[in-house]
Amino acid sequence: MATVARRVREVRKRRDLTAEQLAQRLQAAGLPWERGTVVKLESGYRQNVGVAELFALAAALDMSPLHLLIPLDNRPYQVTSNRTEAADTVRAWVRGEQPLEGMDAHAYRTEVSVQDMRWRVHGRRGHLAERTEEEQQAVNEAFAAELEEMARRMRGQF
Repeated sequence: MATVARRVREVRKRRDLTAEQLAQRLQAAGLPWERGTVVKLESGYRQNVGVAELFALAAALDMSPLHLLIPLDNRPYQVTSNRTEAADTVRAWVRGEQPLEGMDAHAYRTEVSVQDMRWRVHGRRGHLAERTEEEQQAVNEAFAAELEEMARRMRGQF
């Protein structure tokens, strides 16, 4: 919560918004926050933010929810009450790029959308550098191996 509060305050100020202006943006997005609610959040008096509120805050601040939730640097970040990881690692985990250490990597990679699978193979147009033919071949082979492993495990479940 401290990270969300700090990031909202930092980004709001960088966007040259008052707490009142942010509250107005949130209201326009359907979140009935007043100026006082924004101030309570930023000052630490508000102890939680729901998922819908996090999304509305990110939209009102023109940013990704990920970057409200997790610091931009690589400081230690508390994932659970008994687990801390580097912020870079947590961001990669949240983006669906890599599981946290100790997780079942296969299980982690099976819970993705078809579009995310396509992006892993072909890249996000305009977001990733062009791959060489050899690099693309390696990506395709790794992806095919993952799909084969998923199919093998699924066949074992039926």
